[in-house]
Amino acid sequence: MAIWVSFFFGLAFTLLVRYLNKCSKQTDIRSDPAIPISGWVFVLGASLVVHIIFQTYTFSNEHYYLRSTWQFLNSIGGVRLQFVFIFEMLLSLLTIAGAFALLYWFWGRRDIFPTLFISYAGIILAAQCIILVMIYFVHLPVGMDNIHNDALINLFRMFIYSLVWIIFVYRSKQVKQTFVYPLSE
Repeated sequence: MAIWVSFFFGLAFTLLVRYLNKCSKQTDIRSDPAIPISGWVFVLGASLVVHIIFQTYTFSNEHYYLRSTWQFLNSIGGVRLQFVFIFEMLLSLLTIAGAFALLYWFWGRRDIFPTLFISYAGIILAAQCIILVMIYFVHLPVGMDNIHNDALINLFRMFIYSLVWIIFVYRSKQVKQTFVYPLSE
């Protein structure tokens, strides 16, 4: 089932990125080019790269595609735990694919990057909240309390990341002067 969910996620995400890539913000007509990527804007791009590496490593260690993983989840928590695991897998895929799409727009200094970055961070944060709530409704066997703690740590980590970078992207003049290019025809 995880393979099919991943396939349909990949298809839907590809269509979404193609649609979003065609969008542009209404901007003033500029005679000067965008300023180069530097300073904290560069750090933001580097944080996306680190985010991809960390999330890819985590994704590969979760063994979403092994039958034994699904059988184990069924034996300890049933369908509810499997559903949480699927949702977690989708969140991981969204995080990785979304960060790659953002990097594409980042290096192209596309005008849509700031808006899409804020949306991305907000969606990932909301999904982390949903996972935490879902975990509290799943009956976990004794000794699996670390799942609650891991979900809480992930939520806290994403909250700090989102808070810092959303405020920066929203308020920074450097961001407004860096990401100005519409889709080139």
